[in-house]
Amino acid sequence: QAMHHRSSRAQRRRTPPLRIDCERLEPRRCLATAAGGPQRIDWHGEQVDVRCGAWIVRTERPLAAADLAGGLGWRTTPLGDGCELLVAPGVSAEGMRAWAGRTQTIVSIEPDRALSTLAIPNDASFGTLWGLNNSGRSPGVGNSDINAPEAWETTTGSRSVVVAVIDSGVDYTHPDLAANVWTNPREVAGDGIDNDANGFVDDVRGWDFANADADPMDDDGHGTHVSGTIGAVGNNAIGVTGVNWRVSIMGLKFLDAEGNGYTSDAVAAVKYATRMRRDFGANVVAINASWGGETRSTALANAIAAAGRAGILFVTAAGNESSNNDRTPSYPANLSDDSVIAVAATNHSNRLAAFSNYGSTTVDLAAPGVGILSTVPGGGYASFSGTSMATPYVTGTVALMAAANPRATAAEI
Repeated sequence: QAMHHRSSRAQRRRTPPLRIDCERLEPRRCLATAAGGPQRIDWHGEQVDVRCGAWIVRTERPLAAADLAGGLGWRTTPLGDGCELLVAPGVSAEGMRAWAGRTQTIVSIEPDRALSTLAIPNDASFGTLWGLNNSGRSPGVGNSDINAPEAWETTTGSRSVVVAVIDSGVDYTHPDLAANVWTNPREVAGDGIDNDANGFVDDVRGWDFANADADPMDDDGHGTHVSGTIGAVGNNAIGVTGVNWRVSIMGLKFLDAEGNGYTSDAVAAVKYATRMRRDFGANVVAINASWGGETRSTALANAIAAAGRAGILFVTAAGNESSNNDRTPSYPANLSDDSVIAVAATNHSNRLAAFSNYGSTTVDLAAPGVGILSTVPGGGYASFSGTSMATPYVTGTVALMAAANPRATAAEI
């Protein structure tokens, strides 16, 4: 099943600081990443869009050559923690289920579902950061904000706090973000060596799982926008400020230049953030996941649960279909794991945004998500709308709370 950004991607234009673009409504669309695009298959009675011939398997031990002997051209790529991506050209879903059933080491198997973008309406925009501090001077209701200035009396953030942004990457050269981009202290840039022995060579700022390299530069825009809301540098006399004036943003790219990606890369990105906290000492307190879709991935759910056990909160968008998630689930927002925080969007009048999903039991809270000004690649700024834009307000708040209370557990936050 294709999954989508929870944001607006309509006619983005680079703008001068503190100008906001008006964006027109675009329809929902499902885009392809692999050559030929996703293929639709029947998986346990459900029609899902998948990468052709690719499967996520969880195993008791790594797959051996004998396990793959029956398939011509089969190959595997480890995803971490017992998961592997198996490429099996030309094999049907029925054939893969049969193979998994007779291979004793297999714990579970699922297709590599397609992920993609969702175009959303962008309502009338504002030239101020109303989500942080709404004076009521522009259209709207005063104090329909997150009361950031009041929080800043306690702390403005800390670069010892790390937030993993799993998205389309981060423009780590943006003047309003560069100082707040995470640096892997155990890795030497450009030497071609895996200095910290974590399985990733030269992962100085994070990793690009979409292109399998060490450069998580954003060539789409979505990841840079949510990163700016979390942690654009504050009090530097330019552009905007994030919820945190100071923070460390770990860029984990799994969506390509067209905003497309696959579940296997999202799983690998979640596992990377988890391992960097659990095994390598990075103080990752939250993952920002401004994307989702209609079907549940067991592999992704397990990866998120493992992140939660490691002390990472998973903050994700409720969705932009104006629907009730209690009745029509949206994943990963509908996962019941205690570490998952599902976020709806409000407008400048402190009401639920017209596009926002909701749910009295499945959506946890709401945050500003209409006409949100933030950073975009190339040093610019633009305004987008969506639950994608609301999610980083919550992720940023988690990071701010962690800075104010360094010993607080994820459950306490």
